Amino acid sequence: MVPPLSVETTLTRSAQPKALHQRKPSLTTACPPSGRPAHIKHNSSPTSSSTLLAFRRLLRLRIVRWLGWLYIASSIFLTTIHLLSSISGQRSAHLSSHTVGLSSSSASSPLSQAAIASAPGYDSPLNSVTTSLRLGKMFSKSMVRMDHIRPYWFTASTPPEGLTLTTVLTMDEWPDLIRLAGQWQGPISATLQITTPSQSGGLGSAAVVQHLSQLRHDYETHASLHRHVDLHLVVRPTAQTTATSTATGAGMQDGRNLARLFSRTSTIAVVPVTTLWMTPTIKDAAFDYADLLQNGHVLVVPTFGFPRSKHAVTDVWPTTKTDMVAAADQGQMGILDYHWRLNQGPTSYANWREATEPYKLPAYDYHYGPVTIMRRDDHPWCEERFADEISACLYATYLAGAEIYVLPNDYLVRTGQEPENKLSLDERQMQVSMYKNYRIEQCVFYARQFDQDNTFDDKKAEHVQQECAKALGSLRKEKMISAAGRRRTVRRSTDTNFGLESPATSPSTLG
Repeated sequence: MVPPLSVETTLTRSAQPKALHQRKPSLTTACPPSGRPAHIKHNSSPTSSSTLLAFRRLLRLRIVRWLGWLYIASSIFLTTIHLLSSISGQRSAHLSSHTVGLSSSSASSPLSQAAIASAPGYDSPLNSVTTSLRLGKMFSKSMVRMDHIRPYWFTASTPPEGLTLTTVLTMDEWPDLIRLAGQWQGPISATLQITTPSQSGGLGSAAVVQHLSQLRHDYETHASLHRHVDLHLVVRPTAQTTATSTATGAGMQDGRNLARLFSRTSTIAVVPVTTLWMTPTIKDAAFDYADLLQNGHVLVVPTFGFPRSKHAVTDVWPTTKTDMVAAADQGQMGILDYHWRLNQGPTSYANWREATEPYKLPAYDYHYGPVTIMRRDDHPWCEERFADEISACLYATYLAGAEIYVLPNDYLVRTGQEPENKLSLDERQMQVSMYKNYRIEQCVFYARQFDQDNTFDDKKAEHVQQECAKALGSLRKEKMISAAGRRRTVRRSTDTNFGLESPATSPSTLG
């Protein structure tokens, strides 16, 4: 029997706090698995949870959903508008350019500068450049600067066809052009050079106005001029103001290029304006031997002249080959090749005398400057570093691979008393030195061109191998042109052959 508790014992127990209930430790909590934390805390960031809950409640609002759909619809609409506008702009630009092209191609004359500048898409500053400035830039490296260039100052009324004579002249040779036009009765492209003091005002000077008045009067009174001659005007400033000074032949090279450039037929003949007469069958010869011209070759028209004499009679000459042969055999006339005596030049009177078909020039010489017939666009231009060197016009053509054929039955007549050019003695000596350097430069240029095209051993490169051997002393491909595996030594070996100090030596120091 349990004894009853005393009052003190009961009070003591009631005063003690009641013990809390504690879960018994389990195997998982007492020994947690390795790699897992012993305690995992849930709801570690109550702030982020509340933010996410608020955002979800916001998305459930109808006004927010309407704003979102409105943004998507406006974006799609604006993108569509932008694409359609860009496509329509490209189409209108294409149509406008096509319309301008049709109008320019269908028009009988070129568009004026004002029409081009006002056309859509043609707002380039180059459209306002004058014709004089354009041509001045084209001939910016000419030896004599051009003050005024006016192509087609007078234009032939008869549409040109067939063979066009190209020539260059000064005002003192103007009567020669009138005679040549009357004798030829065919298209002529002539460059007239008028010199004027630099302070006289160019085209507005009194001397130039007087010359232009004379030109207009002659064009109105001579039917052969206004029917067949396209006249291109060049006014050159000069410092010569003395009464005894005369205009030299400066600028004849670029004058020849101008006449050739503005020729309105594809076949041209480079003829001196002082020509007295030519066989009328030259026009037929250019047509009969068109295959040679199409293949890039050149036809030569032999030039006959009278022996130099103070008492020479130059107003009567034979007009058939038979009579010309008889006169040449008697020494009354002969083939005129400057730098040689009559009948002693490269044209070869002996070959021409017996020829019935065009024959290849027996022996070319770099001084050779005959009357030539060629395609306007198939050959190099006359080198404009020279004042007047007609042989330089043919030299580059010859090195480029063109063969030279002499016409068997046609010829032209000159007096034979006129000089080769109008240069002074100092100018001629300077030009001789320049021509020597020019020959070397052209040899190097064309030899490297043939080597790069792998045609140095072809027949077309024979002229380079033969002529440059004369210009350089001895020309061998392994010394002048590098092989495929020695490209880097080209410049060094070339300079060694030419005696240059360094590859950077300027062309003017050659020779």
